[in-house]
Amino acid sequence: MPKCHDLKKNEVYGCGQCKLELQVISECECDDSTEVCACYTQPNSCVFSCCNEEMKKIS
Repeated sequence: MPKCHDLKKNEVYGCGQCKLELQVISECECDDSTEVCACYTQPNSCVFSCCNEEMKKIS
């Protein structure tokens, strides 16, 4: 799954196993700076998983 600042409004991510889908309603305010975004400074801070699998972009 992309980092939080890569997720764009209205994109949909889903679980391949149970078919749960999540839509991005609002984009994060982080940029891709290692000093600003926790995705780069804290391990596993921006991981979205379901049924022990990483959720994938479906649209």
